[in-house]
Amino acid sequence: MKPYTQKTHASELERDPQAQSQAVGLVGEPVPQTVEASNSLIPFALRDMSEGLQGEVVRETNEEEQRASDQAREELPLHDEKTLHSVIRKEATSLIPFLLSKYWSSQTVSHIDMLSHIRRGHRRYFPQIFEKASVLMQLLFGLDIREVDPILHKYVLYVAAGITYNGILSDVRGLPKSGMLIIILCIIFMEGNRATEDDIWHVLSNMEVYPDREHFIYGNPRKLLMEDFVWEQYLEYQQVPGSDPIIYEFMWGPRAYAETTKMKVLEHWAKFSKVDPRSFEFLYEEALQEEQGASGHAIASSVEE
Repeated sequence: MKPYTQKTHASELERDPQAQSQAVGLVGEPVPQTVEASNSLIPFALRDMSEGLQGEVVRETNEEEQRASDQAREELPLHDEKTLHSVIRKEATSLIPFLLSKYWSSQTVSHIDMLSHIRRGHRRYFPQIFEKASVLMQLLFGLDIREVDPILHKYVLYVAAGITYNGILSDVRGLPKSGMLIIILCIIFMEGNRATEDDIWHVLSNMEVYPDREHFIYGNPRKLLMEDFVWEQYLEYQQVPGSDPIIYEFMWGPRAYAETTKMKVLEHWAKFSKVDPRSFEFLYEEALQEEQGASGHAIASSVEE
């Protein structure tokens, strides 16, 4: 299969802003628009991160106690859609420290718990706020939120895509690093199952993640990528045969293949980028063939036993 590199022709999403909005569809539509896999699609999907949401998470973390004392304040006037969008984004961001505390303590979180962390006058927008907070948790930390009690509306937080690594040392309470790992696995998949260092840093730089700059979530990004993810066997790192000058590339490691699948990574990516995973036609086909092959192998093994 042809690798999906930066040389891939620009898709309709890249050429036409109107096509970008039209491509945002729902899973289950009969004929999703085809999207070519390209490195330049990734920064588009991560637009919210480039708009300073990371800085907001930091500020909200520092201001959590002060905000808790302001719950009774009256609703701010929401004169237009832009103001409403800003309010939803800020309220969603204010939930992040609370949701992370529940993840750290392995506790469920309820609808009522989350409402108590939203200003009283803005609680009518809870569905939109909760959706935005869920996307941020997926995007920044690689954490999904699943409802486990539909009557009391309780939720549990867990690492997405089947990954078991969260980047937190057992004796240190830090921020989960799974988000960056899943993004890198997706980049490798989109680049034809192998990606050079330049490919990866090009995409991460659009997320304001740089190899030589400390990051408030990911710490030392170069160390995390070159050492931790490789040491944990999620990634393999090797020289491109015959390259001159020497070029190194990353591929999925054995632990990535053991814990997740291309389909899970693609679906995770599509979920927060609001694109039907089938829109990535060739990637979806490859992921589907892998899933079907694994199922067939499992059935054959069961019959043999």
